[in-house]
Amino acid sequence: MNTKILRVLACVSILFAAAHRVAGQQERVIRVDLAYQAPGSGPSPDFSPYGTQVKLSDLPVNAQLPEGAAQPAKTGTLQLGPDQKSWIKILVTSDSAHPRDLCRLYIDADRNGNFSDDGPALMAKPGLNEKTKAWWSSFNGAVLPIPYGAAIVEPYMVNFWTVRKGEETPNIIRYSVGSWRSGKVNVEGVEALVAVMDSDNDAVFTAKDRWSVLAASGQDAPRRVLSIKEARPASRLMFVEKGGGKDLVLEFRGITPDGRSLNFAIVDLPVTKAEDRAPDDTLAGERARPRAPQPFPWIESNLDQGMSRAQESGRKLIVDFWATWCGPCRSLDEWIWSDAEVAAVLNAGYVGVKLDADLEKDLVKRYRVEGYPTVIVLDSSGTEIKRFGYLPSKEMLDALRR
Repeated sequence: MNTKILRVLACVSILFAAAHRVAGQQERVIRVDLAYQAPGSGPSPDFSPYGTQVKLSDLPVNAQLPEGAAQPAKTGTLQLGPDQKSWIKILVTSDSAHPRDLCRLYIDADRNGNFSDDGPALMAKPGLNEKTKAWWSSFNGAVLPIPYGAAIVEPYMVNFWTVRKGEETPNIIRYSVGSWRSGKVNVEGVEALVAVMDSDNDAVFTAKDRWSVLAASGQDAPRRVLSIKEARPASRLMFVEKGGGKDLVLEFRGITPDGRSLNFAIVDLPVTKAEDRAPDDTLAGERARPRAPQPFPWIESNLDQGMSRAQESGRKLIVDFWATWCGPCRSLDEWIWSDAEVAAVLNAGYVGVKLDADLEKDLVKRYRVEGYPTVIVLDSSGTEIKRFGYLPSKEMLDALRR
């Protein structure tokens, strides 16, 4: 059955049941205390939010820098926590060993405007990405203190990275949360594991974030509760196996902004976990399709070369604007471009170019790209014929053949 139809039916059944709950019936709301967790010896989430960009501004050439830091030096602000009082200034600089890369990160953790009294800088060793020919500098495991008022301060771990292409020093730094919140709670006699992941890198836990609940006795539960396979937006239901083939159905009720506690209710809804999750597997139809024995030969980061080959061969040019943080872009690579039939059509009539949108800002602007992935088809003279985003294999074949 079509996944859209399945999703509609699931939503209709839930709404119908909610509308017909017994009047005055008191639902049971359960509170679970959550604690800060970060990567260590145990399982960690197998996914993270898209990177958040922080714009950087140049420091004056004569500005005083911490010992060991060198120009170019840039500053920015991390908009973390419940209000501007909790935001954090950062300073990113080069050093004598890496004069073109931002490889030192200073964090004004005490928020006093002084980058020299918060401990040593985080150091990065720039590395060349052979595929994109860009230099990456990564700063992992920065634990930041986030105040939430009333003397409440919670740790929040983030990973930073900058990317340099060519000689120009980057003017943005990206970060993504690396920590999460978790706890245990008894749900009608079943010990359950609960995890919450901040989905928007803002250090404020809300109903927009992702949660996951599993019976602690389930196979590999500590790892699975942190997996993208189990985690869902807080608007989605959770299920705990009670035994005898019956699931307890859980509905999110709220979470404190500091992530210290979460409330959910046990609800009486006529839906199983399998029914609720069936529409989520958008790749189910792709897995059964044959894979191409050889990948389509994309040209990386060189539109001019692609244009020349298209003109010489008389073929169409297909340009894939992608980003490292883009989930649908990864699915396009893994399942659509690798599809045997799609690859055959590409090999028969196209020259392909892949462009990292974060590194090709001028081309993004020239082609008015606003979302990712964006796939643009040009004729051999460079005139745009069509554009589209992520498409399943069958729809992609229709688009490529038209």
